[in-house]
Amino acid sequence: MARISTGDKAAKNWLRKDEVFSRISAFCGLLLLAGLSNDICQYTFMENPLETTQSFTYITLVIHIISFFTSVLAFVYKTSRLKKRTEQISLMLIVCNGLLFLLRIILELTLINYRREYYNS
Repeated sequence: MARISTGDKAAKNWLRKDEVFSRISAFCGLLLLAGLSNDICQYTFMENPLETTQSFTYITLVIHIISFFTSVLAFVYKTSRLKKRTEQISLMLIVCNGLLFLLRIILELTLINYRREYYNS
């Protein structure tokens, strides 16, 4: 029977599913927050809708879905570990990602008249 060295054990414990999912969710959430703040600044202060994320709408919504589902997966895995603090952090990720999605939808529906749309004739 081979012994596991301390370096292997540390490397194995470093990569837990709940931490990976919460990090992916937090990273995607920060990207989405940056895009949302850019859109708000461009629409309101700069009044330049060409510099917004209009051309990335589909990708933005896919990133919202990925971020929300990874935060839910992180919550499930962190709940199984029975640690209250990490459970609360992952619950906050769910709330923040849901709030970002709601703000994105409100912004898109409010400014739908300023969007450039290309239709096939």
